[in-house]
Amino acid sequence: MSIASGPIFQLAWVVHDIEAAEREFSERYGVDKWVRLPRMRFGPDSCSYRGAPADYTIDSSLGYAGGQQLELIAPVSGANLYTEALERSGPGLHHIAWVPDDFDVALAEALAGGAEIVQHCAVAEIGMEFVYLAGGSLGSYVELLRLPADARALFDSMIPDGYRNPWSHGQGASRG
Repeated sequence: MSIASGPIFQLAWVVHDIEAAEREFSERYGVDKWVRLPRMRFGPDSCSYRGAPADYTIDSSLGYAGGQQLELIAPVSGANLYTEALERSGPGLHHIAWVPDDFDVALAEALAGGAEIVQHCAVAEIGMEFVYLAGGSLGSYVELLRLPADARALFDSMIPDGYRNPWSHGQGASRG
């Protein structure tokens, strides 16, 4: 059973030093531009971590390597899946993310297939929602994202010329 179709939308790393990680990706791997999202807070009214309310803050940075979105996450405060990963194994690949055509159906199929939600957050103000599923034998987590039109438009404005995001697969030519 496949819970997500289409290409992987995002690869994400947890890091201690977001500026150093941005430099590394820019100098060695050609990421031209980063969009930094500092001090993003997720509160207990809309976020859970391992089944309990969560309250944490992260710094995040988004960039594209060709048509592949990359995310860097540096925990700032509170217990969460990112701090857990850094404590367990240090900086490294944390998750891969898909934006399913139907988030609710994909999540229901994942749960019916025995997947475990380890972190879940909703950002009601913009209609965004994301869940991290335990990776099992894969190790890294799998993220499913519900992205509203505004978030998709933001990501579409960031992607380099000649590429397009997965949700644009049937909508004509690529950006450029």
